[in-house]
Amino acid sequence: MKTLDYIIVGRGLAGSLLANELTNQGKKIAIVSDESMGSSSLVAGGMFNPVTGKNLGKTWLADKLFPYFFEYYQALEKELQASFFHPIGVFRPFSNEENKAYFARQMEHNDLYDYLELQAPDSLLQQDIKSELGGLNTKMAGWVDIKVMLEKIKEKLSSKGQYVLNEFVDYKQIKINSERVFYKDFEAKAIIFCDGFFAKNNPWFSWLPFNPVKGETVIAEVENYNVSKIMNQGKWVMPLGKNKVRLGATYSWHRLDFENTDEAREELISKTGKFLKRHVKVLGQQAGVRPSTTDRRPFFGVHPKEKNAFCFNGLGTKGVSIAPFFVEQFLGFLSGEKDIHPEANIERFYSLFS
Repeated sequence: MKTLDYIIVGRGLAGSLLANELTNQGKKIAIVSDESMGSSSLVAGGMFNPVTGKNLGKTWLADKLFPYFFEYYQALEKELQASFFHPIGVFRPFSNEENKAYFARQMEHNDLYDYLELQAPDSLLQQDIKSELGGLNTKMAGWVDIKVMLEKIKEKLSSKGQYVLNEFVDYKQIKINSERVFYKDFEAKAIIFCDGFFAKNNPWFSWLPFNPVKGETVIAEVENYNVSKIMNQGKWVMPLGKNKVRLGATYSWHRLDFENTDEAREELISKTGKFLKRHVKVLGQQAGVRPSTTDRRPFFGVHPKEKNAFCFNGLGTKGVSIAPFFVEQFLGFLSGEKDIHPEANIERFYSLFS
C-alpha cells in the first residue's frame, strides 16, 4: 500500500493546478484521470475576458481575479519553462451604428473604462475583418493554451515521482472512513474530486446542481491572416499563429457528449463569416462538456458528511480566470487557514444532500 497525502481525481485544469501547487508544498499525491473518456480542459479555447455578453457585464470578481491570475500564469510559465499564456486582447467590431452607440453607453453606465476602450477604424484590420466602424477593444483579455500547460504540469509531476495514472476512475473502489481514504493500492489522508462533467457518476458529489453544457470549436486555416487579437462578434476567431485559428464556441444543454457535429461546424463558419473576410479551410473540430452550474458559481468545499472528501469543480466557461485565485484559497482551506468565498462554497447547497 502506497501512502500519500492526497488522491486527486481528474487531470483537467482544476486537478492539474491543484496537483502542481501541492507538489510545490512537498505533498505526495496521486492524480487519476481517464483521458480516453474525453477532457473538456484539453480541448477548451481557454479564453479569459473581464467583460462578456451583449450587455457588457463584468465577469464575477473580475477586479480581484484578473490581476491575480496574470501574475500567476506568468510565474507558472517561468516555473515550467513553457509558453502558454497569451494576453493578446479581444476586439469586438461594431456591426452597425446602433451597436456602436449602445456599447458606448454601456461602457459609461457600467464604468468599464479600466477594461474597455473604443477603437477607430483601422485600414489594416479591414483587410481581414469587417470593421469599417471601428470596434471595442478589451484589455486584460486573451487565452491560455491549456493543453500545453497541462502537459508541462504532467511532465513535472512525473519527474517529481508523483503518481500520474491514466486510467478509468472506479468510484466503487474508493473507500472513505473518518481517518483515511483508500483507492486500489493507495492510501491517503484525503481525496479531492476535480472530475468535471463526470461528477454525475460521483456518489459523493453528484447531488450538487450541475448544469453541464456542451461546447464545440473548429480549428481552421485562414490564408494570409494577420490579425493579432481575438475577434468577437457573438462567435469568436482566435489566432493560433501560422495562419491557423480557432473558431468558437457553441453551447448545447441537450446532447452531452464529446462527439463533433455538423450543425456546430456550420454554425461557427456561418456566424464568424459575418465579420471574417477571408476564406476558412477547416482542419479539425473539437468537443467537450463544460462542468457549469445552475447558479454560475463554482463548487468548492468539503463533503457535508465525509470530512476528508473534497470537491474542486464547476469552473464552467470561465475556468482559466477562476482557477488560480481559488486554488490558492482552497489550499488555505485544506490547511485550516482560510475560508472559501461564500458564493463558491458548496455549503450553500448542503440542504440538497441526503
